[in-house]
Amino acid sequence: MVQEKLFPERQRCRKCAQKLGGPGVPVYQGLYCTPRCAGLAELVLDAANAPRECKTERGGRWEFKRRYRSEIEIPGKLRDDPSTSWYTCQHCGHLHIGHSRIDLATETHRVLGDRAALADFLVKSRGNATHKQVAEVAKIRPIRLKELEDPTSEKVDLNAFFAVLAVYLIKLAAVLREDRSRRAPS
Repeated sequence: MVQEKLFPERQRCRKCAQKLGGPGVPVYQGLYCTPRCAGLAELVLDAANAPRECKTERGGRWEFKRRYRSEIEIPGKLRDDPSTSWYTCQHCGHLHIGHSRIDLATETHRVLGDRAALADFLVKSRGNATHKQVAEVAKIRPIRLKELEDPTSEKVDLNAFFAVLAVYLIKLAAVLREDRSRRAPS
């Protein structure tokens, strides 16, 4: 099977034959000039409402990940780094960088301060496995895993949570800190 030419080698939209690219002009999936040509749904304009694959957390708030039109646009420093990879986002149709800087095999502990950090940790712990694969081994429904990985989800099934931790070979621990301002009076 012959691999299809992608932008910047491809100069015209696969669907409507309009010119692709130009300085600052988006190219979707390396083949299309507009989200409509690419068959993508309307793009979300608020990063907080975007799918996880299209956003990252910086400074306690969600921001869109950097968008690249082709592998050539990804800086060489990132392309050569073995802890990074890139993928085509199913939401926006661009390439995003993924980092695997945490080495869960050698990491001994991690303190998670909020729901977003827990969700991010679970996503990274899952690695390349699908929700369905992990759910099958954990004997839970895939939707329960998706709820655990969604930092905005109000529903959390603790039985599913502990089943997923067991699959990932992760044990839960607590860090107890003394808060002197809350001490009971003597």
